[in-house]
Amino acid sequence: KAHHQRGPFARATRYSANDCVTMTASMGLKQKSCCSRAVVILCSFVAAAEATSFLRAGQVSEEDAARSLESELTAGHAGDARLRRLQDLLGPTYKTLPKNARGNLGHQAVRYVLHRLFVQQRGWFIRGLEPNNETWRPADKPATVKEWVPDFLQGRLEHLLGDQGTNLRELAAVAAALEDLVRKEAVGRLQTAYELHGLPLDQPVSERWVQEAMDTYFVAYLKKGNFSAEDTMELHYKKQLFARRYAGYGEVAAWLNGLVGRRMTPARTGRLNFSAVSDLAHEVGETFYAFNDLECRNLKRTLQGLEGKKAGRVRLSAFYNASLYSHWRFNEKADYLKKLGALDDSDPQQPKVIVPNYVMSRPNCLEASNLYAVCCRNECEDLMAYLEKQIGSSVADPAIIAELVANLPSDTVAAPRNLSESLLDRLYQVARTNFGHVPLHGRLFAQWMHHAYPRECPYPYEVGTTSPQTPDEWMQETGHQMATASEEEIKQQVASDSCASDALQAGSDCGDETDELPWSEAEELLTANFATTTPWLLGCSWIARLSVVVLASAGVAAATLGSWHRFAHWGTKDGKPIAVPARWLLVPLSSAAIALYAFGLLDGTTFVLAVGAGLIAMTVKQMTGQRLRRLLQNSSPKLPY
Repeated sequence: KAHHQRGPFARATRYSANDCVTMTASMGLKQKSCCSRAVVILCSFVAAAEATSFLRAGQVSEEDAARSLESELTAGHAGDARLRRLQDLLGPTYKTLPKNARGNLGHQAVRYVLHRLFVQQRGWFIRGLEPNNETWRPADKPATVKEWVPDFLQGRLEHLLGDQGTNLRELAAVAAALEDLVRKEAVGRLQTAYELHGLPLDQPVSERWVQEAMDTYFVAYLKKGNFSAEDTMELHYKKQLFARRYAGYGEVAAWLNGLVGRRMTPARTGRLNFSAVSDLAHEVGETFYAFNDLECRNLKRTLQGLEGKKAGRVRLSAFYNASLYSHWRFNEKADYLKKLGALDDSDPQQPKVIVPNYVMSRPNCLEASNLYAVCCRNECEDLMAYLEKQIGSSVADPAIIAELVANLPSDTVAAPRNLSESLLDRLYQVARTNFGHVPLHGRLFAQWMHHAYPRECPYPYEVGTTSPQTPDEWMQETGHQMATASEEEIKQQVASDSCASDALQAGSDCGDETDELPWSEAEELLTANFATTTPWLLGCSWIARLSVVVLASAGVAAATLGSWHRFAHWGTKDGKPIAVPARWLLVPLSSAAIALYAFGLLDGTTFVLAVGAGLIAMTVKQMTGQRLRRLLQNSSPKLPY
């Protein structure tokens, strides 16, 4: 949660176990009698290894992941209803994604659609599912659970299916397997909560004790599993301490009580078995995004109030200024914001925070699970879902898109509206770049949606230029001691900007600042091929494809014309040049074209066009062969072979 992650508990001083021993030993007798309890509580936070801990509860192994996937792929009637539900959710996006020759999805498209499903339906950011995830993690850095589980499931499925791709039911099976593993973790953590309270797993327990166990489970959920206790007395004190220090705990506790209360009797006189309580624990993870959305909207409205002339942009100075005079801790370093993709530095003199990119960024996520983080939902997904349902294809005519978007409202954009001339020009420019149609899942269209809905749709940076890193990951990679700017750095940034306001309002008159948002011509497309491709090749433009066609066509044409004219030679022999037959060009050029196609860099249509160009050259040769041969022989000396 936005302000919970920024709360004082998250910023509390960290102590080691040695520090605790030193503090206790250095106390006088009177101090020990007064403070020993406080020291014990403090030390217990850092002595998790000696206490019952949630960190390893419900851990997932490769065997668990493989078993879960196999179970969902072979699910009978009991699992059919669940898979049908997932297919209904995945279907509209699946229908509009590019397919391979068998009508199935390729590697990157599978990641894309699963990533969208969990972000949209649960607010779960599952690292390893975002398309082109390989681009940000160094090869020598071991994958965390969040990373290897999705990769393992997809790799296992592709091993079973071969190169045929993934159909809708198989896609739903992967989604179901991920849900199974999330549930396994939740059940493991609930078992730990039962153990701490001394509750039996094989017998129903009173609803009052269920409430206590769920409170403990929820504290561990909010603390990323980093919660432990040696006995019930320590557990009680640590829960009280957490409640006092966690900003907004009253509101979030009320949300939990409402969720649990719907499963219990009004007077809490009933009893529930462990299976029923497990359903409750799993429901916490499935529905917490709804409560988190309230905080996300509050964060978005706050940033919107700080905007300057550019919609969806907040000057870095105004962003920092708000942290000096309000409870909002807008203090991430500029370099960290840039790494997250939340900083627009197209004008280096006036860097700006991009509102939707920042709202959804990792500093505002709750790392609640070893499998996912709860992040602010991407509001643009709802808009895209509507367009996909109405269009029903991976590409669309720009006029159709313009009409749909003109009548599609968002949280901050009213409809119907007249799209500006510049916005329409951009849309048709996207179409011209892609042979007259607009690919719905390309980078340029995502950029256009950002221009159409600047506060809901994130700006799409080119692949490999940003990374969804947590503050700790960024500090480890860069060597910085902190991911937050110091008060001195913040004040320096504010003072350096003449447009910064002393209040929490948007910047004052900023001279030549315009409302125009930046635009990049780089296109990147999801491929329909099975093989995983490197990021820079996912967005081959029409110019690159045309170059491949020309090269491949030249190879075929050279092979057919090689017997007429030897245009190249190497060295000499007896004073005469040694010719190289032009047909020899067929070997490297044909090999290059086949390799490009095999590795997914040349789609089937382009490959057919290249071969067709060569066949045309052969036809020309048959029609004009004799005449052309005589002309070539008369115009050049005969070269020895």
